[in-house]
Amino acid sequence: MAMIPKETIEEIRQRCNIVDVVGAYLPELRRRGSTYKCNCPFHKEKTPSFTVNDGRQIFHCFGCGAGGDVFRFVMDYEKVDFVTAVSVLAERVGVEIVYEGGQPDKSGNKDVLYKLHTDAAAFYHRMLLDSPEGAEARRYMEERDLPTEIIKDFQIGYAPQGWEELLGRAVKKGYDPEQLEAAGLVVPSDRNGKKSHYDRFRNRVMFPICDQMGRVIGFSGRIMNKAEKGAKYVNSPETLLFKKNRVLFAFDKARKPIVESRQAIVVEGQIDAIRCHQAGLDNVVASQGTALTENHAKMIKRYADEVILVLDSDAAGLKAALASSEIFIANELSVRVVTLPEKEDPDSLIKDKGIQALTSLIKTAAPAIDFLMDTLSGRDDMATEAGKMRVLKAAIGLIVSSPSKIRQDNMIKAILRYGNYSTVVEELRREHVAKQAIKKKIEQVNAVVPVSKTFPRQEAALIDLLMTYYHEVHPLLHDYLPPHLLTDPTCKKVIEVLMLDPPESITEQFHDLDRDVQELLYARDKVMKDAKTDSKTIDDSMLPIEVAQRYVQLFWKRFIERESIALVNNKSLSSEELFIERSRIKQDLHALSKGWEDTQPMLEVRLHKDIEF
Repeated sequence: MAMIPKETIEEIRQRCNIVDVVGAYLPELRRRGSTYKCNCPFHKEKTPSFTVNDGRQIFHCFGCGAGGDVFRFVMDYEKVDFVTAVSVLAERVGVEIVYEGGQPDKSGNKDVLYKLHTDAAAFYHRMLLDSPEGAEARRYMEERDLPTEIIKDFQIGYAPQGWEELLGRAVKKGYDPEQLEAAGLVVPSDRNGKKSHYDRFRNRVMFPICDQMGRVIGFSGRIMNKAEKGAKYVNSPETLLFKKNRVLFAFDKARKPIVESRQAIVVEGQIDAIRCHQAGLDNVVASQGTALTENHAKMIKRYADEVILVLDSDAAGLKAALASSEIFIANELSVRVVTLPEKEDPDSLIKDKGIQALTSLIKTAAPAIDFLMDTLSGRDDMATEAGKMRVLKAAIGLIVSSPSKIRQDNMIKAILRYGNYSTVVEELRREHVAKQAIKKKIEQVNAVVPVSKTFPRQEAALIDLLMTYYHEVHPLLHDYLPPHLLTDPTCKKVIEVLMLDPPESITEQFHDLDRDVQELLYARDKVMKDAKTDSKTIDDSMLPIEVAQRYVQLFWKRFIERESIALVNNKSLSSEELFIERSRIKQDLHALSKGWEDTQPMLEVRLHKDIEF
């Protein structure tokens, strides 16, 4: 299994001065005596309580308790896992990561694809700004009132008309056509039995699509002339990097404003989002014209409590708003919907009437249930029983999508403002809930995987802890618990995956996993309860990091005890060597019986030895 060598992590840590790193994120950081201070980025405050200690290379907030080293700061600020934080800082200081056990990507080399997308974005950008071929695209930018600074900020580009413009340049730079095909930048063609390639994007304005870290992972190409044949937009296909149901345009720029406001504004198109950012409304992302999915909702949920939908006012936009509301509400987000003036979108509204016209609509945006009732009651004849039933059935569908009983009750009260429908509402609610319960039961029966294998309780419980409190415990487990300490092959396999990727990498691909891994994940709840019952050293009052420390001690104790047994059977050691090894093992076991402050130094010594990872 690929892992980042500990020596590489330490080299990155040594090269990254925490004051420089934090200062790059927080320009207001200033020296105050022996430390550096500013307002905490993790909670709102007026008096600075966030400190950075240059000598100890740590940060700490006396207001909210956040703290740790340079890796922890990047993890908390960027909302990323440990491995991603290491990669970000490695790129900052120019350290190349060579993974133990080979590259972590089994299905392709992500590093090459990232570099290829970066180069492609730069090529398209140059073509728009400087090339004669980009003259029409530059005129289009002027017509859309997108100035040069915005073009540069979003790295908007132009794909020239030719069939091999990007392909030819990329091959000259050393890329293979197959790599460009894997990136979705070229399309394969079979001519006379011979395989060739041609550019996917031609004569289009190019909008780079970035991941949450700001790395280009795909493109959306737009035609400039409505009379031109072909789709209005051509997007990158699904690739190793680009999964359209997990990407929102401009999310990399909007993420921090979303965290600060706890609110995400979702518009439909790239230019709508760009216009909002240009006008200073920067917690805005775009759905890129595709349906919003549960993955999008989960992504936003990590940073926000409320979603405001600003979709087109046509029939398709209204339908999308209702469908999206149900998805977001199901993921415990508050949802409000902006009703735009007819034939307006955010781009045109801001250009014609200024940003205040949009922000005032956002402030007065109706909750999703009110939007639904207003929209549907305007279409159906609410004076008839059939009309009432159609509207109320749609409303109940939205209500029961919420897992919160309080939120359900509030939405029912909202319905009652439209008339005395209490009896009908309750009847429909009971009917719908009953149907949902039956459906859920059927799904559970169909999904049941009989658990035929028994897993070590503490090892399965450790996996449960890591999946439940990933960001809190991952750094400690990554540094102090090499997977080989576990004895069960399935548990070891899951831990190895979780050392590299967050729990979503497992849960989102559940049905593609080995049967043993599926059984282990199904058994988590029962195993966790049994493990707590068996253990006298772990209880519910402990913090996740404390529980993780106990598990590290437990598995190291078992490993060293196995070492001790193997030592007895080792006939190659002299009496003196045997005495030294026994003394070392005795000291290590003694350290493990103490608190974490005694265990940690011992593990640091052991992990710098030649231990197999």
